[in-house]
Amino acid sequence: MFVQFQDYLGLDPREAVLSPVFWYSLLSVLFLLILWGIIKKTRSELVSVFCDEEGAVQITPLALRELVRKSCATIPGVHSPSTKIFKKSGEVRLLVKLHVEQDCKVKAIRSQLREKLEVVMVNNLNFANFSGVDVIIKGFQDSK
Repeated sequence: MFVQFQDYLGLDPREAVLSPVFWYSLLSVLFLLILWGIIKKTRSELVSVFCDEEGAVQITPLALRELVRKSCATIPGVHSPSTKIFKKSGEVRLLVKLHVEQDCKVKAIRSQLREKLEVVMVNNLNFANFSGVDVIIKGFQDSK
């Protein structure tokens, strides 16, 4: 087997690319990269809410995204929210991407969303490390 590998290394680049070993190797590496990406994306790290002498309280990213989605549902003019969670220096920051209606006031929507999430996360859930919300408008939707 080692001799075959040495023979392969001795080929010129044009012959090496035409060899089936090259294509099998390339497909294997591509498959492993895709598999690694899927595993990394589906891995759910718990987000720490607070910790006291009785123990720690954590929330799943899915539950946090659901919380943002339900908060956006109560704001008129906001559609299709998606959320990314960033943890930096022990603090949690949310990036909310959403569609808005064309005639809505974006500043008012941002304020309403921030206030609703702060009430739920800080007052109700006692999030000790919530640092805020960033909003990205990813499109416009017609008024209903």
